[in-house]
Amino acid sequence: MRISPRYALSAEVGQTYAAVEGIRLAPDEIDDAIADVAVFLRESATTRASWWLTERSTPAGLEEKLLDAGLARHDHDYLHAALLLTTPPPAPEGVEARAVASVAEFVEARRVMLDTFADPNIRVPTDDELAHEYERTPDPIYAAWLDGRIAAVGRATFTSAGAYVTGGATAPWARGRGAYRAVVRARWDDAVARGTPAVAVGAGAMSKPILERLGFRQVAQLRRLESLASPT
Repeated sequence: MRISPRYALSAEVGQTYAAVEGIRLAPDEIDDAIADVAVFLRESATTRASWWLTERSTPAGLEEKLLDAGLARHDHDYLHAALLLTTPPPAPEGVEARAVASVAEFVEARRVMLDTFADPNIRVPTDDELAHEYERTPDPIYAAWLDGRIAAVGRATFTSAGAYVTGGATAPWARGRGAYRAVVRARWDDAVARGTPAVAVGAGAMSKPILERLGFRQVAQLRRLESLASPT
């Protein structure tokens, strides 16, 4: 991770995507920022950077300037919403949900996540690689169980202001049975237990209406652009 007054860069080394957030550039800093992100991609061994623009990003017309400079916009993954939850979401009955507590649970949960978010740009890891990931991942993965199987999953990063949640996914066979809601509620409960009763999430077009029904409200509009690592 690298943070400056101009933007924040983050990535998991060796994975596919890096993030460029909190973008506050002067008009003459755009080219330097693109070059810096390219260096960060090489240093983190990632291949694609997601540039997250909001109403507060500068300078004016930043999106058009970045597109003119060679960044891409993918309409299927362009508009996202920053959502915030500050009241308890409903808790479905009869669904167990908690943080995974073993390597086997972690591997099963990650398989649900990988199957749901199948991305041709991401290589599918082996079980041994997922077991190694469990040993070095600081943020917990939550899961909900139905019929003795993991039905829904989601990550949580706990901060001094609340939980930031990502990766919410439900197996196709379990949809409509409350598993996704149970994972949201489990992360909310743990945020409350830490004394920070707030949950934030970035939601795409599919998950946004579901989350709004659980009490989340939109606080910002996100627009995603993408740059690629330079070929070596």
